[in-house]
Amino acid sequence: MADDLTTSLVSGAIRFTGLGSGTDFDSMVTKLLEVEQTHTKRLQSWRSEWEAKSESFDTLSSSLLSLKTTLDAMDTPDEFLIKQVASSDSLTLTATAGSSAEESSHQIDVVALATNDMHMGSVIFSSPDAVISGGSAGTFAFTIGSRQVSVDVNATTTLSQFANLINSDPDNRNSVRASVINDGSGYRLQIRGMDLGAGNDFIVDDASTSANLLANFSKNRFVQTQNAGNAQLRVDGFPVLPPTQTAEILKATVSGKSGTDIVSASGGTFKFAYAGNIRTVDIAATDTYADLAANINAAVGFSMASVADVSGNLEMTLTGQAGSGNQISIINAPGTTIAELQERNFAQMQGATDGYIERSTNSISDVVTGVTMNLASTGSTTLTTNLDADAVTENVRTFVDAVNTVLQEIKDQTQVTTVGSNVSGSILTGNYGLQMIQQKIKNILAQKGLGFDYDMDAVTSLGAVGITTDTSEGSPTFGLLTMDESAFSAALTSNSEAVARLFSADFYPSTKEIVGGVAVESSNFKFDSYLEGITGAGDFSVSYTVGAGGNITSANINGYAAGIDGNKIVATGDGNSAKGLALEIMNLTAGTYSGQVQIKSGKAAELSQEIKKLTDPLTGTLEILKDNYQDIMDSIDDKIAYEERRLELMERTLRLRFANLEAVLGTYDSISTQLSSQIKSLPGSSS
Repeated sequence: MADDLTTSLVSGAIRFTGLGSGTDFDSMVTKLLEVEQTHTKRLQSWRSEWEAKSESFDTLSSSLLSLKTTLDAMDTPDEFLIKQVASSDSLTLTATAGSSAEESSHQIDVVALATNDMHMGSVIFSSPDAVISGGSAGTFAFTIGSRQVSVDVNATTTLSQFANLINSDPDNRNSVRASVINDGSGYRLQIRGMDLGAGNDFIVDDASTSANLLANFSKNRFVQTQNAGNAQLRVDGFPVLPPTQTAEILKATVSGKSGTDIVSASGGTFKFAYAGNIRTVDIAATDTYADLAANINAAVGFSMASVADVSGNLEMTLTGQAGSGNQISIINAPGTTIAELQERNFAQMQGATDGYIERSTNSISDVVTGVTMNLASTGSTTLTTNLDADAVTENVRTFVDAVNTVLQEIKDQTQVTTVGSNVSGSILTGNYGLQMIQQKIKNILAQKGLGFDYDMDAVTSLGAVGITTDTSEGSPTFGLLTMDESAFSAALTSNSEAVARLFSADFYPSTKEIVGGVAVESSNFKFDSYLEGITGAGDFSVSYTVGAGGNITSANINGYAAGIDGNKIVATGDGNSAKGLALEIMNLTAGTYSGQVQIKSGKAAELSQEIKKLTDPLTGTLEILKDNYQDIMDSIDDKIAYEERRLELMERTLRLRFANLEAVLGTYDSISTQLSSQIKSLPGSSS
């Protein structure tokens, strides 16, 4: 009996029927436990409140990250300051405009498009599976631009296999593409240069191609169907017709050599392509640089090469004949074997042109400032560029709406509601962390931009372009940004570049010094460079001293000693937000000079960077608050678990006690029944 009772207690299986005593002990236990659960319910309610607060931070974090995405899409001038450009003849060219495009009109004459080199084999094969090498192995050699390619074939290589070998050759690097074309009469090998522009010529190297392949694939066995050429333009009447052709001029400097020095004691080769032909100049072991120049001139039939001794070094100059088709392409090793005369060592001093504005591409972005032209055909068109004020205004509306979404979220979470004498708060009313986040955002919105200067910048704050905070209590937009579109339109019309910088300055530099009490751009120093990801935006003080010898003796940027490198000073120092900023000193007259340098960051980037800090998964304010709340919830969970264990033990204890009581009452009830029965059985008792 005792063992059964203990087992039932441990298993929690004790239940009361009330048959022994007529008392519903089970209901009594239930009611007693309900009374004891009051504290647990209070803890659970408290935990729900903290969980709701944490979820509110999740909602705010999501809103902030959404705002950051919006800001990141407009944090550079090209993204914010939308310019539009129209072409009067879109069949000739189309164009796109960046933020630096000037509002203007340009007459564009497309004289020629940039083209690639195309050759069709003149030999017709009966099948793509026809063997091409006459039953013997061999090598097919060609040049493309400055690259030399040699393709080995075997005795059974077919036409289609040959095309695949050319395409897959590692030295080719997809500079040319070979195809087998059926023109109706049979199969031909087509070779296409993949790069546009003059000088990217495909030329069969007959001297290096095996004899058994020359019958079908020598240079004269290909018909040039299109020549690699440059795009040619006239812009606003330039060049004046007829244009004057120019010649390509290349120059290499060989240190410590002169024209009388031997090129290479072991001999070698100088190989180049010119006007569609390959020239190979052999260099004997006794040849000097002057000899090499003479041999180059003999190879081309005119005075192309010259050498000169300059400051103890040798200068070799190659000058082609005038005209866009007269490009000089030095063939790299294994073509040219002399290291000092490889193509990389020659600098182009002048390009070969037909006298027009020429480029090796049909997408041209460096002729009309800020405009990328995409040439489609020859012809004439007028490009008209202007500010797309509607698009810029829409960008600002998007900025305001996205910011207000976050501000409204914070407003809703901290709202205090008064109804009569009843005052109630929202879930995060009075939360210090949320107040801190709100204040950081408001400060960025209200203050002048990072690196902006009241003296030097026409626009320094959002208020200057009609964006302010509604301070009218009771207004539905109280605490949110409002946009005066007429004021913004006036600011945009007056100085669109200044407005764009306020929102999207991407480390835009400027300098300042005071001359005669007036702030002006510094004439003593200028911005040189900064280190991306290291240098911060801001307004930094600058000072430096020049000694009697014209050397910088000391320098200081943002309160830290600066490094000195010739006529440049560089910000250094851990903790220096200007670190990595380099300035070029222009005034090296003896004396001490001072001023300021500004590195501007637009409001979009400034706010985005702050959001990045606030939402950082490790160190962000929101994450720290959520971690604190989770610690509180974990503590409450521990208390709830303790209470649940206490109630479980209490229930077992109560059930054990009442089970014992039930047994005792049952025993006494049995005794009572027996006594009653015995009494009734006594003589004289009534039944």
